[in-house]
Amino acid sequence: MELLFDIGNTHTVIGLHVEDAPFKIWRIGTKSYETEDELFSKLYTLFQVAQIQKEEISKIGVSSVVPSVNYILEKLGEKYFQQPTQFVTPDARVFEIEYRVDYPQEIGADRLANVFAAKKIYGNNVIVIDFGTAITLDILQGGHFIGGAILPGFRTAMLALFSNTAQLPQVELRIPAHSVGTNTIDNIQIGILKITILGIERLIEEITRETRATYKIVSTGGVGKFLQGSSALFDIYEPDLTLKGILYFLRHRTR
Repeated sequence: MELLFDIGNTHTVIGLHVEDAPFKIWRIGTKSYETEDELFSKLYTLFQVAQIQKEEISKIGVSSVVPSVNYILEKLGEKYFQQPTQFVTPDARVFEIEYRVDYPQEIGADRLANVFAAKKIYGNNVIVIDFGTAITLDILQGGHFIGGAILPGFRTAMLALFSNTAQLPQVELRIPAHSVGTNTIDNIQIGILKITILGIERLIEEITRETRATYKIVSTGGVGKFLQGSSALFDIYEPDLTLKGILYFLRHRTR
């Protein structure tokens, strides 16, 4: 039984993998724990509800984009599970993926995990779009990671707009079918949500032309589920893609 952590800037997704069963998944605020003891107290409650004994945990894997909490996860493994916490890093080789970018050490652990899972599940030519605090595009071509793009997430863009304007309301994450806004809410949804989607669609067209390859497009991230049906790009939605990538890292890394 593997215990997995996908640590983002806003949320920490905790996944428990039991063989031949769906992930058990919990979400907590990344800022809600500042020590290994606080984190374990939350885990202990979740384990009790799910009738899990901590002795059943065989491995701990972490994908983190928040370096300040890595020490907490490291101490958690040592103190409460008597085993090392294993962090996803570009130093690891998984499924023989090469990182054909300028600075592999700069690749976020969540992006690496997404690429591991994408190759295992969808093959050698995949573009992963992860909708989180930031939106990331990661390109797997010929079985190797060749780069991607990063842009502000929907909520990040909205917060930036609202914090710098006095009269604009906060709006729900809904993409209008039309493209001419007739009220303020329409205008914001088109300006932030629809333009972002159209930009991603155009970017993928450019990537396809530039690399002379065709790709499966896979979306993930909490916001991704709201986008299904808004574009043909989002027909494949994998809510647990990052957790699956962490699991493959634990099981298949060769160094």
